[in-house]
Parts: sequence; structure tokens; C-alpha cells
Amino acid sequence: MNASKAGAPPVLTAKAACLIETEDGRVLWQKNAEQALAPASMTKMMTALLIIEKSMRGEIALTERVRISRRAAAVRGSNMQLRAGGMVTVQALLTGLLIASGNDAAIALAEYASGSVPAFVNEMNERAARLALANTRFRNPHGLSVPGHYASAYDMCVIGRELTRYQHILRITSRRRASIKRHGKPVVLLRNTNSLLGIHAGVDGLKTGYTPQAKYCLCATKPHPRFGRLIAVVMGLPTKRKRNREASALLSYANAVDVNR
Repeated sequence: MNASKAGAPPVLTAKAACLIETEDGRVLWQKNAEQALAPASMTKMMTALLIIEKSMRGEIALTERVRISRRAAAVRGSNMQLRAGGMVTVQALLTGLLIASGNDAAIALAEYASGSVPAFVNEMNERAARLALANTRFRNPHGLSVPGHYASAYDMCVIGRELTRYQHILRITSRRRASIKRHGKPVVLLRNTNSLLGIHAGVDGLKTGYTPQAKYCLCATKPHPRFGRLIAVVMGLPTKRKRNREASALLSYANAVDVNR
């Protein structure tokens, strides 16, 4: 990986950061991009990738309703307030996963798609291996910090690149709010955890992350006239404001990169 020296590179305080373009996956800027760190809920990008790929292959249906298990309903951290025994569509779970960062949605999707959470996590790691992600290992589908669960900023960029191939995903992640039906009850409003939406022009995804160990993380993306699309990842920042500022600086830096380098 070689970062461009063109223009004035951003000065970031993130533990690790990486900016790539999606046309051929070139790294435009990086800092400690291969360091394995806790990725927090950016993990859910791989969960979403497996779900959308399974749906495209016809293995699962986004319209199918999933019965929520006790394990899914009881998981701690950010959630979409699922209730054990309730029925929710795969589409609603995918929306809750990406917009509300639902840990409960991650468990429910894993159980539905692969029969069990361990089986789904195995598939996550197999997919990571096929993407040649050398510094990533998953232990769960939601990103709560546990020993042996890690990823690098570069690897998160690669997952983000794969995920943005699907317009269905971007139609979800670009929304600041989403309304879903849950357990047959009236519509529930979910608010997107990605506060960079509406702040940095053109940003249409992808995924936030936070745990006390990981601190504030973000994988942000936007279309770009020269590079097709940009994927920026920042990890290990102390506040949301710094997370947004540094991700925004990375995305803006692409305008200074020499396209012919």
C-alpha cells in the first residue's frame, strides 16, 4: 500500500485511518492502516455484506419474516428494540443493522442466514479470507469488543468497497431516518447513527462504530467524479465530532490527489 504524496495530506489524530478509491482499490492516504484494532460496529458491514450476497444468490429473501430469538432480544449495546418471539422481515433487520446499528438485528440475521451465530461468524471469516484481509478476525456479527475480534482500517475499506457495489445497501445507508414495521406494530422511526450524513456533501454511508475499547470509528463513503467512489475509515477517536472531522478531511483530501500518479 502506497499513500499519495500529492497535495497537503491531512493531519489526523486517529489511531488508524485509510482512504481508498473503488475503481481499482488504490490507497490514496493511510496511517497505520494495517494495524489490527477493535472495529466496533463497523463489523456490521461484513454482516450486511453476507446478507446481501446471500439474497442476490437466492439463498435468503429480504421479504421473509424472521422470528426473534431470546439471544437476539437480550444482546447488550445499541439495538432496534427487538422482542423475543416477534416476527420481523429480513429487510427491516438489515435496515436496523445499518441505520440504528442494532446488535439485536445482527444476531437475528446471523441466526436466520446460517442457522447459528457461530456458523455465521465462520462465514464472515471465510469471506474475509477470500478478500485477502490479512489483519481481520471476527468473533461475533455485531462488533462488541471481545478478545480476538479485530480488523485494520485498510481491511475495513476493502469490506466497504465490496458493500458499495450494492445500490440496495446505499439506499439504506444514505437515509438519515427510516421507518420500519416491527412485530406487526405501528411504524417505528429509526435514526441513522452516521451524523456525517447531511454535513459532508455527497456522503451516503456507510457505518459507525463505538465501544469503550475501540472508541469512535467510522467508515464513510461518497461518489467521486475521478475515482468512482471514495471509502474512508478512521478508528480510535475520542469523540464523535473528531471522528466526523477526520473522516471528512480524508474525503476532502481526494481532491488534492494526483490522478496520474
